[in-house]
Amino acid sequence: MLRSVVLLTLALVLGSCSSINKSHMNASIGISISSPMDAKIDVDMTKKLVGYASGGYLFHLLKVSGDSKYIDGVSYNSPGGNDDGFLTGVLKSFSKIEEVKAAAAYNAIRTSDADVLINPQYIVEESNWNPFYKLIKVKVTGFPGKVISIKNQR
Repeated sequence: MLRSVVLLTLALVLGSCSSINKSHMNASIGISISSPMDAKIDVDMTKKLVGYASGGYLFHLLKVSGDSKYIDGVSYNSPGGNDDGFLTGVLKSFSKIEEVKAAAAYNAIRTSDADVLINPQYIVEESNWNPFYKLIKVKVTGFPGKVISIKNQR
């Protein structure tokens, strides 16, 4: 009996839980696909679109007030389009200004027949004096553009 208890205890100790950690080197794979296209856009230079938006942020991070509809991919003034790099993207997400700019562009376009906002000019007001609350106000003006056709260059 004692011998079977010792063998059982020895089997439990030797065969008890174990963990295996296998590490390996990894890196992200950058995949880029482009399709060269030409777009014909009719721009009405006789009128300007205007849009306003605001956003209130508790602790400068959590949105508590403001617009909730946005135009996707608003990054008109960056030379590389939306691919500004990881660090720039992280800083933009913490600043919240890009979100309010996208809401202002949406508000400018939604009241018109335009597809795009040509030559947008932004006026951004930020109140940073309060450590608990931040208010961002944006006004955008630009010309309405209507897409006539989009063709593949090939």
